[in-house]
Amino acid sequence: MGKVIRVEIPSWLSEEDARRIMERIFAELGGAVNIDDLRRELGVRPEELVKELEVYDVEELERREKERLIS
Repeated sequence: MGKVIRVEIPSWLSEEDARRIMERIFAELGGAVNIDDLRRELGVRPEELVKELEVYDVEELERREKERLIS
C-alpha cells in the first residue's frame, strides 16, 4: 500500500535524521486520510460496507487513562 520515493537531502542532514523527520510527519498526517481515497486504495465499494465504526477521541481516551493510572 506504500509508495517508494527518492528524496535528496542536504549533506549536513544524516539519513537517520531525515528518516525520523519523515516518520514524524507521516505519523502526524496518519489521521488525515480521505475516506474515498482509502476505499479506492483498498478496493472497497460503498455497497460492501456493512458495519459502521465508532469514532473515538484519542486525546480524551489518553486523558482518562492517565487519570485512571494516577488514581
